[in-house]
Amino acid sequence: MPKVIFRYDFKKDAWSWVVFARRKSKIYGLKNRLDFIHFKLLKKIKNKNKKSAEKLVYDYLINNPKKKIRKIVIRQEMSVLRDIWRKLENKFLKRLEKITQKPIFTSNFRCYFTTGFMCPYNEKENWFMVSMWHSIPMNITTICHEISHLQFLYYYKEYCQKFLSEKQVEDLKEALTFLLNTDFNDLILSRDVGYPIHKKLRVKLEKAWKKEKNFKKFLDKAIEIVKNK
Repeated sequence: MPKVIFRYDFKKDAWSWVVFARRKSKIYGLKNRLDFIHFKLLKKIKNKNKKSAEKLVYDYLINNPKKKIRKIVIRQEMSVLRDIWRKLENKFLKRLEKITQKPIFTSNFRCYFTTGFMCPYNEKENWFMVSMWHSIPMNITTICHEISHLQFLYYYKEYCQKFLSEKQVEDLKEALTFLLNTDFNDLILSRDVGYPIHKKLRVKLEKAWKKEKNFKKFLDKAIEIVKNK
């Protein structure tokens, strides 16, 4: 089975900081968590173009006096998270294959730690993030959440785009993680709550899933639900 490869990368961490620092709107109704960025640095990030802002944050992280203790903490957290995840990994991936009716699409996933609070993913490069500030149970759920996204997008994004707008596909992708609570409940300690804006949609999709457990048939029903919400 595929493996999750755990890493820390200063450039990707800097990229993550900039993505959220420059974001002007809420994330699916959830307030952006930027309190980990000093207000003076945040102002500089917002006043620079993306590339320059990433260089600014990269230099800040590399030269930060807390760099050494951050490295120690991340290394220890990564070791514990890896050990626990390895005990769940095959069960989760095999079950995800069964539910989505598709094999896992890649030989490995890359999971990067971030020193920020928000955990983005990169669909094209096939990686995602977990936060050094989050608990181990929460990061386990994040791993399941992001892999579910990537698996769904790889196999079903193009099909969904025939019927839904880009925003609607994104809404469906996010709401579908209700499956972690219904079908992976024995593997996660931290419930996948999703985003506030998708709360009602998640309830509707869960009801539809209880009636139709064939994912491809369920997806057609899910598309109709999203179109009419």
